[in-house]
Amino acid sequence: MRLSTLFETATPGPPGPARRHLLIVLAGLLPGWTTQAQSTASLLRVVGSSDPPYRMFRGSDGSGMYYDLLKLALARISTQAEFSELPSARAFKMLERGEADLMMGPLRTPEREAYLHYTQIVLPSEPKVFYTHRDAAPIRELSDLQGRVIAVQRGKRYGALFDAGNGYTRYEVNDYTKALEMLAARRVDAVVLPARQGELMMAGSTLPLTQQPFRLDGEPAYVVLSKNSPWLARAPELERAFKALQQDGSWKKTLERY
Repeated sequence: MRLSTLFETATPGPPGPARRHLLIVLAGLLPGWTTQAQSTASLLRVVGSSDPPYRMFRGSDGSGMYYDLLKLALARISTQAEFSELPSARAFKMLERGEADLMMGPLRTPEREAYLHYTQIVLPSEPKVFYTHRDAAPIRELSDLQGRVIAVQRGKRYGALFDAGNGYTRYEVNDYTKALEMLAARRVDAVVLPARQGELMMAGSTLPLTQQPFRLDGEPAYVVLSKNSPWLARAPELERAFKALQQDGSWKKTLERY
């Protein structure tokens, strides 16, 4: 109902003191309604697993390549974010239920499209690499994975080629640190993880592991919003903020730091 119709219905007849008072009260309420509606999409609830150098957490704050970009974009629209470190599988469940708003970095899959809105913000593709014991048989192509147990992070996807493959067993763990420890103890045969993350984790490591020559080509990673989030209505605004980062060079400078 239009506000003018409400006035007419509530206060028929010529204007008088009572009617003028009601107009003042209703007019004063209107900005409050607008502010309340806007506030539902003010603080952005960001969830994800800790995956340096892409996503890192300190309390309710976030950093790393992805979150540095996000903070720059949010500053352009005068918005702040609350970051929560969660295992990937749990983070996706929160997005599905509308208990979180945004995640940075997931690949596109049909099952995720049912509850996630894939924005036009595309993050750099990241190849996936394999680590094994130093004395393990080499992995030079996908067929060399046959019969092996490969540690993967629960809830993660590694690209259509690997995800649809068969002849090897995927062993799910909550984080890559655990996966590499299991590999060193020979409880699994290999670990697959993003290239930059693997290099960072293995720098200075004394684990008897080696990176294999075979790698999976990276697929586009996205910024996604929960379809049950009030932020869904602000997706175009968020996309424009990220595009501005690309246009003024902030995007490139941020990636170069990593």
